[in-house]
Parts: sequence; C-alpha cells; structure tokens
Amino acid sequence: MTFLTINYVNGSKLEKPMTSRLKRLLANLGLLLALYTLSRLLFLALNYQSYNQLPLRELGQAFLVGGRFDIAAICRVNAPFIVLSLLPFGFVDRSWYRSVLKVVFLVSNIPFLLLNIADYEYIKFNGQRSSLSLLDMGQDISDQIGQLAFHYWYLAAIAGGFIFALYYLSQKWHATPLPPQPSHWVRDCVILLLVTSLAVLGGRGGWQRRRLTTALAAVNDKESLSHLALNSTYTLINSQNKCDGMTRLNYFANDAELAKQFPPRNLPAHQVTGPAKNIVIIIVESLSTDYTGIGNPGHGYTPFLDSLAKKGLSFRNGFANGRRSIDAPPSILAGLPHLRDETFFCTQFKTLHGIGKILKSHGYNTSFFHGGKNGTMSFDTFSRRMGFDDYYGLHEYPDPKDSDGIWGIYDEPYLQYFAQQLTRRPQPFASVVFTLSTHNPYLVPPQYENSLPKGELPIHRTVAYFDLALKHFFATAETMPWYKNTLFVVVGDHIGPPQAISPRMIDSYRVPIVFFSPGGELPKVDRERVVLRLL
Repeated sequence: MTFLTINYVNGSKLEKPMTSRLKRLLANLGLLLALYTLSRLLFLALNYQSYNQLPLRELGQAFLVGGRFDIAAICRVNAPFIVLSLLPFGFVDRSWYRSVLKVVFLVSNIPFLLLNIADYEYIKFNGQRSSLSLLDMGQDISDQIGQLAFHYWYLAAIAGGFIFALYYLSQKWHATPLPPQPSHWVRDCVILLLVTSLAVLGGRGGWQRRRLTTALAAVNDKESLSHLALNSTYTLINSQNKCDGMTRLNYFANDAELAKQFPPRNLPAHQVTGPAKNIVIIIVESLSTDYTGIGNPGHGYTPFLDSLAKKGLSFRNGFANGRRSIDAPPSILAGLPHLRDETFFCTQFKTLHGIGKILKSHGYNTSFFHGGKNGTMSFDTFSRRMGFDDYYGLHEYPDPKDSDGIWGIYDEPYLQYFAQQLTRRPQPFASVVFTLSTHNPYLVPPQYENSLPKGELPIHRTVAYFDLALKHFFATAETMPWYKNTLFVVVGDHIGPPQAISPRMIDSYRVPIVFFSPGGELPKVDRERVVLRLL
C-alpha cells in the first residue's frame, strides 16, 4: 500500500498526493450527501401536513430509500469532478488547477440544490418532483424569479445557507498545495479506475441489471412517501423531453374483438335546429371544487358560479388530470391527458386534431384569450396548433395599467375586454379565455383590498375576486346579441392549495365543471357521475 505511506518535507508530515486528493474528494461528496439528507428533512418539515399521519417506520424507510437516490444523483452530477480530481498528473495539485476544481464542484451542484429547495413549495402545485417539464415554462421562470424569491423569502434564505455551507466547508478540505512528488502512474491510474467504477455503480443505483428508476422510490405504494424518498436532482436528470418514446399497445387483435368487449352504444341521431350555438370556455386558474359551493354546499367563495351551476349543469365529481396550468389546454381542447411529463412539450411538434380544427370545419370562428405575456407557457403556439384563428395576449390588451405587475391583466378588466371582443367576432364563434388572478401571489386590485372575504387561505380572496369578475362578465354578456345563443363552460385548470391534505390522491384533482346555456335547457344527467376534464 505504497500510496498510504507518509512523506516528510521540511520536518512536517505530508501525505502522498493521490491520498490527499482522494480524501478531499470523499470529503466533498460526503458533504453533498449530508446536504441532500438535510434537504429531505426540510422537505418533510415544510410539507408536514402530508406526512403527519404516517408512522415513523414508514418515514424512516423513505429516508433509507432516499439515500440510494441521493448517492445516484451525486455520482451522476459529479462525474466530471470525480475524474478531474484524480487525474494522474502532477499539475492536479497546483493551486490554479484546484481553483478550477472548486468552480467545477460549485457550478455542478448549486443549481441542483436550489432545485430541491424550490420543490419544497412547488410540489404543492405540481404534485410531483421537478423534471425536464420545467422547460415547458421557458422564459416564465426567469421572468418570475424576482417575485418568487420575495414571496418565498424563507426558501431564498435556506438556499443562501446551503450555498454558504457548500462553499465554506468544501474550502476547509482543500489542503495546502503539495510540493512536487514523484509520479506513480500505475498506482494512480488504478485508483482512478477503481473510484470511477464505484461512481458508475453508484450512479446506476446498485448492481441490478437496470439502472435505478423513480418507480423504485415507492414506499408501501404511497405517493407522498415516493416524493419524500426522491430528490429533485434525480427526477430531473432521469426525465426526458422527447416525443418518440410512446409505444402504441394493441390490447385487442382487431376491431371486432374490441366491439365484443365494449359494444357500441346506439345513440339517437342529434337533430340540430336553428343557428349553431356559440361556445365560450372559461378556464380558471387554480380553481378547486373545495373553494366553491359545488364542493361545499353553503360554503365556498363563489356565490355567482354556484348560481350558474344551479341554473345549468355541474358535476361534483369533476376531475382534472394534471397539476399544472400547462397541462390544462391539451386535455380540455384536444382530449390529450397528462400522460407523461413531456405531454405538453410534444404538442408543440405534433399535429393534433383539437377543438379549434373541429369547430372550424363546421363554420366556427375561433379564438384563444389569455391575459398573460405573449408566449407564457407557449399558449400562443399551442392555440395555433389547435386550429384557433386568433390568439390574444397581454400585447394585444389596450390598457397596461390594468396589469397586476406580475402575471398580467386582472380578471375583471380582462373578462370585460373578452366580452367586447366576442361581440366583434362573426357567429358562430368558439372562444377560450384563461384567467390568471387566482395564481400565487394572489393579488387583487386595490379597490377590492378590504371588500372581499379573506378566507382561511390566501387564494380564497382571489377566488372571491374571480367570482365577482365572472358576475360582471355575465352582466355585460347579457346585453350582447350573441348571449342567448351561447353555451358557457367554466372549468378549473387544476386544484389550488388545499386547506388540509386529503389522504385520497383523487381529491388532488377535483375541479368544478359547469355548463350554462341561457337560451335553452341542458340535458338531465346524473350530477354525481365521474367527469374527466376532457371536453
């Protein structure tokens, strides 16, 4: 074991260069493992509502499984740092080279630590650890980073603490540069090969045939424990953003076999009398059924929407199939559910037979409205692929003073603008509007600061504001010539922050779906039936 011997230089003990490098490397990787474990503890603390009913044994299991994912993530992210630290060349011990190593170490790891910290709160909206689907939001992230850091100041403080710990503690293990020592090429190359082999094994997650996958994070088949066991670094680097990985599965030999199992229903022919109805779809940001009287009879913050539901048709068991705003348009307008993280990304490159194309073939004029910045969540690109004639965003809105200063135009003025624009469109028209005021940080116009119910969550006041804006929109629409010949649909894009974490995962997708037609009756159906948000 020649490389473990000690040299004496100027009367002081000096380890062999490779020994010193190896110790520094292991110390830095150990520091990362400690920070990832601390990050998991903080994730548990800030999402305690999801875990306070679980036994300590199961939480301990999640931490043990999580250690495996932490090692895998650290080995993958730090592969260049590991190799560069153990190169069998004399210059590796020079101060300039070790400064380069320090930069490589910090640049490689800080972004991923910040991602894990962001997921302490983002998972409450997204319902999963972050993946490459973050790229779907593109410029939105950089545009909002300032206000997000302000409103989630405690996450910014935690991030600062992690960065300081990583920088300061990693510095302490950088020993004084060694004087030139004789090279031991064979020994040093063997150590490099051995350590990199162990790193590859760690990155795979073990000796098993296939590398570690996120499915192995399941602890007692509980989704919340899977989120605790995983780290955001691993879910990001293990995800993919490509559209050619979906395989078509044929469960039946032919159409005849399919018909035997699912006999076609003989529906009466639908007779259309009079002019075709206009269609207006109002997609509401973060509107949970729990915020409405539909989900909480006698309670809620949407008295006007509740009145529409009573006059029209609504469903208590309406469900979204995603947890992000970006997942709503594909499912609502193209019948494409959130199958995988790259579902929305793929809509940017695939031709889809969406509601815009279908209604245009029946003579409809189509349009998509969103009060946010043009390009936000790629809604403008998506609407064109759905066959909508026109897209209206923040750039088309005439009065910038109606902006909330963060996301876009407040709901009340934007819905008034929407109503006026509909009057200018030829009938029959099909138009979609996506609201935004019920998005964090939950702002309302100054004139409503003291007149709206605050509720028990910050979002409740903005839900009440949306309901008021919806009431004023309908008051304006009633004066329009197209009103009585229009079918209105109001639907939440996904749930908002819950007041209490439900043990049933299905409640994390429950959104109101309301149909209202002022000019005619809607069919009588079972309001308790399960309805997916696929229109």
